[in-house]
Amino acid sequence: MRTYTNNLMTANGLMVGAAYGRGHTVRHTKGGVRLGKRVKNVALFFAAPFIGLAYLLAFPVIGFALLIWMAAKAVMKNDKARPVAFALAAPFIGLAFVTVGPIAGLGALAWFGAKAWLKA
Repeated sequence: MRTYTNNLMTANGLMVGAAYGRGHTVRHTKGGVRLGKRVKNVALFFAAPFIGLAYLLAFPVIGFALLIWMAAKAVMKNDKARPVAFALAAPFIGLAFVTVGPIAGLGALAWFGAKAWLKA
């Protein structure tokens, strides 16, 4: 009975477990290498410098943010340093809200406007 069930699932293409399902047919080029694999390799070859540049630019920012996060956690444990840290952080928090607030507001306005427009 199990063999019949396995054959039935394989024939119908049902994906129940890791070993079930139809095999994918692959088109080969003249050399026998799949065309999709070549295209993927060429795309990765051309994208590799940009991915490396993104990592190069992101690592210092992430490292600095990690240092600030660890320092802030240490300062928040100290009762005397906490008010000073809040006073120093207040302008930057305000600047972040002033910068992000209008963008978030326009996004919310567009979202609700699109919902109302599609409903009508």
